[in-house]
Amino acid sequence: MKKIQIFLLIFILLSHLGYTQSDTTKPKPPVVFGSVYPGFVTTLSTKDKPNYAFEMNTALVGFKKEFSNKATAILIYDVTKTTGDITVLDSNGTAQNVSFFKGSDYTAFLKQAEINWRPVKHIELAMGQLLSEQYLTVQDKFWGYRYVAFTFQERYKYGNQADFGFRAAYVNEKLKITAGVFNGEGPLYKQDSNGRLMYTLNAEYRPNEHFIFKIYGDIYPSSSINKQCLSAFLAFKTEKFRVAIEGCNIQNDKWNHLNDYSGVSAFFSYKLTEKWNVFIREDYLEKSLLYNKTSVSFVGVQYEPITNFDIALNYRLYSNSLTQLNQIALNVGIKF
Repeated sequence: MKKIQIFLLIFILLSHLGYTQSDTTKPKPPVVFGSVYPGFVTTLSTKDKPNYAFEMNTALVGFKKEFSNKATAILIYDVTKTTGDITVLDSNGTAQNVSFFKGSDYTAFLKQAEINWRPVKHIELAMGQLLSEQYLTVQDKFWGYRYVAFTFQERYKYGNQADFGFRAAYVNEKLKITAGVFNGEGPLYKQDSNGRLMYTLNAEYRPNEHFIFKIYGDIYPSSSINKQCLSAFLAFKTEKFRVAIEGCNIQNDKWNHLNDYSGVSAFFSYKLTEKWNVFIREDYLEKSLLYNKTSVSFVGVQYEPITNFDIALNYRLYSNSLTQLNQIALNVGIKF
């Protein structure tokens, strides 16, 4: 009861401040935006399958509406594989052949549905399905080559890209501190019957236009064991180049003490001319849901014939103690 009273008191105070500082700015028209990121990948060995494949990394459409300078609504749909394969075992544990229709690998899903309110200066409140501050709101934008490869923590499933919940932030020119509470289930599922909540804390510091330092942590408690995540990101940029390094450590994923994941990633991008860039990225996965003790390298060149239209030719190497996989990829990206 005491927690509810405190929450109501804070809400009433913020509502009063928002009313006393009401904004009469004329509403802006809604904005429609989107991204389309197709690609083509080939291996350099006949033993690696498939030898050739066209892919669609992103097909996204979104809507944004600002209500004066106080509130914003954002709605985004993307595509992903929302269904999994079915495995049937007999009494001896032997896998059986199963015929079924699993649905599309490119099913539209709700990626973001956010209402953002700025009741007073330096305070931002958001509720709905919110993009993850673990990696999407800062690292993904700084990386800048999402049409080539998702950012490190998203690519190797170190955390959900979005979740249903509430977030409160203090923001000024150099510092942003955010606290949030979420279902913890990710963007594809509603809250489970246990009703557990995940708690997050994020801090971003920009001392000037060149540096970014960011640290993120979350805890997802249960009755017996807690899932925890800690990640850090350090970046530097100039007009000609940008460089960054990040790391992530997860303990007890899915409340299993055997699921401790960690990895690091670094990249460098250099602007040769107004239309040409080169980039290199190195990911090392000590342990993840997909790979263990594996390094993944990207080396590529990007050409931008017109603004917001990019073409990249890149080489990829997956390497561990057991095997190596070489790939050549042609990726195309357009944003509007």
